[in-house]
Amino acid sequence: MADKINGEENSQYSTDGPPSNLEGFIKSQIEDQEKNSKTGDNLDTEKRDSFIARAIAESRRMNKEIEKSKEKRSRLHAELGEKRMTEWREEHSSQVLTPQQAEMVERSYQDD
Repeated sequence: MADKINGEENSQYSTDGPPSNLEGFIKSQIEDQEKNSKTGDNLDTEKRDSFIARAIAESRRMNKEIEKSKEKRSRLHAELGEKRMTEWREEHSSQVLTPQQAEMVERSYQDD
């Protein structure tokens, strides 16, 4: 399975998103599991492989959605201006978010 994560056999679940650090971690864990498993282990590798392929595909899909969201946000900032976007975001945050949630939102904009 470890060689199937990024290979052709995973194409049925592919979303054309970029691979993530998660995939490398999963690959190493599967390789370790395959080395340490005994022939008598009750391990359904087909179900495991299918589950992992779906999880990776979903992770890629979510990463793709995050990138699309960032692109949209960048276009809005360019179109409307940083000041106006910040004012609207702060106004919205003050009306619907707790102070802790508002702080997290502001930090997320600083990380970009």
